[in-house]
Amino acid sequence: MKRKISILLTALLVIALLGYTGYQVIENLTRQIRTVDALEVTVEDKISATGWFIRGQTVVEGEAGSSAEYLVSDGEKVSKGESIAVFFSDDGARRTYDSVRTLQNRLAALEYAYSMLTSGTDSVKLDQLIFDDMAAISAALAQGDPSRIGGDYAAVQQLIVSRSGSEADREVFESRISELKSQIDEQQKQVLSGSSRLKAPASGYFVSGTDGYESVLTPAMLDEITPAMLDGLRPEEVTEAAGTVTTGFCWYYAAALTAEQATALQQRSTARIDFPELGGGEITADIVRLQTYDDGRAVLVLKSDRMNPEYLTARQQDIDIITDVYTGLKVPTRALRQNEGRWGVYVLDGSVVTFKPVSWIYQTESYYLVPTAESAKAGLYRYDRIIVQGSGLEENRVVSRK
Repeated sequence: MKRKISILLTALLVIALLGYTGYQVIENLTRQIRTVDALEVTVEDKISATGWFIRGQTVVEGEAGSSAEYLVSDGEKVSKGESIAVFFSDDGARRTYDSVRTLQNRLAALEYAYSMLTSGTDSVKLDQLIFDDMAAISAALAQGDPSRIGGDYAAVQQLIVSRSGSEADREVFESRISELKSQIDEQQKQVLSGSSRLKAPASGYFVSGTDGYESVLTPAMLDEITPAMLDGLRPEEVTEAAGTVTTGFCWYYAAALTAEQATALQQRSTARIDFPELGGGEITADIVRLQTYDDGRAVLVLKSDRMNPEYLTARQQDIDIITDVYTGLKVPTRALRQNEGRWGVYVLDGSVVTFKPVSWIYQTESYYLVPTAESAKAGLYRYDRIIVQGSGLEENRVVSRK
């Protein structure tokens, strides 16, 4: 009898131990399962290099410095013979020039106010115009860009003067306008006698200052550029010059690449490029020359007609050349598994583990990109819950997640 009781207790103990062990296995599996959503991303393969901007430039002779007042901005298009700067013989001439500009601004405000007064514009219309300009000023300040408010502020001043005017003020306006014109004429005579104007020697895009490479890097040398030549570039001594005019309405860029990098660009007529330090974003440029040399390096020459101050003032710059673009679902490397000889991932569909075979189009050390299936049933799909951690995984296994 005692023996039967002992056997029964042993059996109960074994059953309890098995039950506890199974419970622990399930609990461990549940705790160990980790998932990430299958998200679609785009990555780029790119070549990075350092090269040189090449432009056809005509030097504008003239002494640059504090005695000059430029009439055009860097990158602004100019015509041959157009005035691009005023040079002053002394500080007095410069102060007189500044005074004339101030008087001209006052005159413009008065003439605008006078035109509003004499045209019969009603006060309601003026109030609306004032409100609109104040709203524009507030928006510019809210965006942290006070440089934009200059024109709006001047317009508000003009409108307020007009709003406060009346028919009786016409004579006052006319007298003040006549007085300002006389002052401007008198001071302009003084400016003319103490200043000279610099004119553009050619049509193109003006840039103030020079860097010494204007005659070192020219479009005429594009067919002669070698990697060694780019390595040895040195600027010429900068002479006194007020700036340059970029002619030809395009620019070139030359860089030395490795032979492997050059291979990735073979059979291409254009390239998507980005100058990360200039911040202009990606653009498309023509590939006008790609030549490999015996030293295992190559020369790439690009051409673009995208004209802006950054491209017109830069010289030596880093470049990123985008060679390929891949879009797919991002799969962490640790999630990739084999099931019956097939590569794929386990996903959690509700509480059911499912295996989905995948092929990848791009890979790194930490993740793969796989094509997005047409539907969740056809393969890995957007927002599938990819299992990146879990033990005992198998097709159609049911697990509970707390």
